[in-house]
Amino acid sequence: MKRRNFLLTAGAASSALASPFLNSASLFAQQTDVSVRWLKDGNSGLFTSVACEGKPLSASNETPLIRAICRVWKSPDASSSTLETHQPDTPHGPLDIELKHRLQRSGSQFGEDLLNATVRVRNTSDQDQQVEVTFVSEACPDPTSVDQSLYIPLNVAGFTRDKRFASLGMENFLSDCNVQLERNELRCHYLEPMASYPSERTTTALMLVPVVDISSASQPWRIGLFTKSDEPMRFRSEVTPEGKRVWHIGRVITIPAGETIEEACWMMVHRGDASVAWKAFHEFAHDDPYPRIDWTHEFKVHYYDFLSSAAGKDGVRGDGYDADVKRFREFHVGMGTQHGFYPYLGDFIHPDRKTWYAMQGDEKGPAEMSLATMARRIKDTRAAGAKAAIYMHLTLFDDASPLFSKLADCRRVDSNGKPMTFPWNGPDVKGQCWWMSIASEQWRDHLLEQARWIMEILGPDAICMDETFAGIGYDEAPDRAGPISPHAIDFFKELHALVRSFGDDKAIFTSDCSRSPFCLWADGDVGDHAYGSSLGNPLYRQEPVRYLAALGDKAWRPCAWHFRHMWKPQMALARQVGSGVGVSNGWIEYTGLNQLPAEEKDRMIRDIESLL
Repeated sequence: MKRRNFLLTAGAASSALASPFLNSASLFAQQTDVSVRWLKDGNSGLFTSVACEGKPLSASNETPLIRAICRVWKSPDASSSTLETHQPDTPHGPLDIELKHRLQRSGSQFGEDLLNATVRVRNTSDQDQQVEVTFVSEACPDPTSVDQSLYIPLNVAGFTRDKRFASLGMENFLSDCNVQLERNELRCHYLEPMASYPSERTTTALMLVPVVDISSASQPWRIGLFTKSDEPMRFRSEVTPEGKRVWHIGRVITIPAGETIEEACWMMVHRGDASVAWKAFHEFAHDDPYPRIDWTHEFKVHYYDFLSSAAGKDGVRGDGYDADVKRFREFHVGMGTQHGFYPYLGDFIHPDRKTWYAMQGDEKGPAEMSLATMARRIKDTRAAGAKAAIYMHLTLFDDASPLFSKLADCRRVDSNGKPMTFPWNGPDVKGQCWWMSIASEQWRDHLLEQARWIMEILGPDAICMDETFAGIGYDEAPDRAGPISPHAIDFFKELHALVRSFGDDKAIFTSDCSRSPFCLWADGDVGDHAYGSSLGNPLYRQEPVRYLAALGDKAWRPCAWHFRHMWKPQMALARQVGSGVGVSNGWIEYTGLNQLPAEEKDRMIRDIESLL
């Protein structure tokens, strides 16, 4: 097979999603005659205070709004150096460290509303150094009180009690994004706690993105604090013995001998809701090298087929897609995804495997499948006016595959030293499913090879990668022990580049943007959320809707196995945030589009047309 080069295409994504990201822009436009005044120390160049409409957001004009603490990570009580107005740079053991500030504009009516603090750390030694870098800020909407109201974009595992996050402290996760601080301390973590601090394994607040928005009932101005998208981070708030509330935002990082790293933190002042800070985070703290793909935003209905049967639940699987594709235009389906087509989960496709049996665990018997059948369905999907996508899974692997013996060492290992099984035993499984580790280079290479074959052999418009929350957690295998999200981020960057190398309009969709941030390195999200425990929970639709913090202006086009049962909540959320809805066949519900009762079909089509 020919190998395509990974291409990087320069460009910036533009906004089109009807979401709080657009609402924040209109909110900005309504503000007039509002001043934001920054005070800068003439010697250090660091900013020491900010006042909005004459009201200060800090108690002191001597301490920087954001200072920094740096130390070699030997123990929690190791000596440290603080970078502030009288010492913006200094040597610290084997390190040279420097703090700088600059003002930026988010594009609001308020001019320079964003303070960027950067810490530059150079390792002057001939050995790798493990270093803690922490940004510290006492700024707050009301400097006279330690009480703060926060909006934190929390992982929905807090209210769904998703046991797949048990190793991160799932039982104690916060669920409500609105958090009230009085004299209490709070620790929030972006990605695994251990990824930012080696001695911490659990958290109470698992963040979808590294953004905290701070407000006070006493005044309309708010402060947003955020850091880079591809770096794990801990946000800690405490009240000092002197009665001041202080935020510490930091992590521990290994700096190779002779190399230099730069850490960054932003503080934004604004008058909107938390989505204003999310918008700035996407613009300033996240690097997206690809222009947006217009078609991912232009459709509203996503069809997912689990290699269903045209005869319904009691029929032999394999021909449901062919029956439903004839209804795509009626239902305004904009993308159809083939799922369940493979002989073994994790071993999706091979150029030398022209025909095979899929759904080998189904009680009605397996389905005959082929590359020709998949190619024909892609052609039929496009003829029906929709884009065609192919399903993959980030971590599942069926040990009935002949490839299992070669990849068995890629299995994720738990704290007891045992390979982890994955709790799925559906009709598409012949053997035992295992939780493969994205920290394994061999597994990552396998997935990239599978994706390349899908693009080369079938040429779909998109790949949909399922259950990407599996990229967060710990692998206890001796040769790769630790957090797995850094490897997942690198993988999604490579996957995105691979898919784009086949065309500027080829897309990668992730899933579960309410449980993981990996849609940041994709073109949108297509996860299934149509359950009472997620979409059915009022906190899932809490304003501003938490998963938009990760999505930004990327397309949200869910699949939904419960599409009939959860139709009203699906439509309510789609109208609320300008997203789409999912329809499906072959799992939980088996009518698909072709067998829907006439009255229900007509109502759904009217609802869909109200979104267009």
